[in-house]
Amino acid sequence: MPVSFYPLEELIPHRDAMVLIDRVVEFNEAERSLVVEFKPRQEWMRAYAAIEYMAQSAAALAGYFDKLAGEKAARPGFLLGTRKLSLAIDAFEREKTYRVKVMNEFADSSAASFSCEIMDGEEVVASATLNAYRPESLSEFLKTSN
Repeated sequence: MPVSFYPLEELIPHRDAMVLIDRVVEFNEAERSLVVEFKPRQEWMRAYAAIEYMAQSAAALAGYFDKLAGEKAARPGFLLGTRKLSLAIDAFEREKTYRVKVMNEFADSSAASFSCEIMDGEEVVASATLNAYRPESLSEFLKTSN
């Protein structure tokens, strides 16, 4: 289903210059998946930036489920690790639109695992499994982590 009724600022905790994805184009609640589009910026063209594009897409998916659950603000999370990272390109092309499909493979109240693919048309140019942690209370987490 197309999802244009939630601005990215309501789905992810990133702001301004750090918002790298452009828009959500599809959400499938039953599949627990989301598709976003982005055009890479000059400073985010190298292939290793794929991890951040995928992480922001995963954050958008988590944020979308938060919205469905009635939460008002996007909860910050932390990327714990990446498995099965595959990069089929050295760099993204300027002015080209890419799509990221992210699927939630596992989630509980604070941990989640996502499978991600970045597509150039029908070709997968990057993929990975991301593991993330989102504390219930960021302020409490930061107090105890010092």
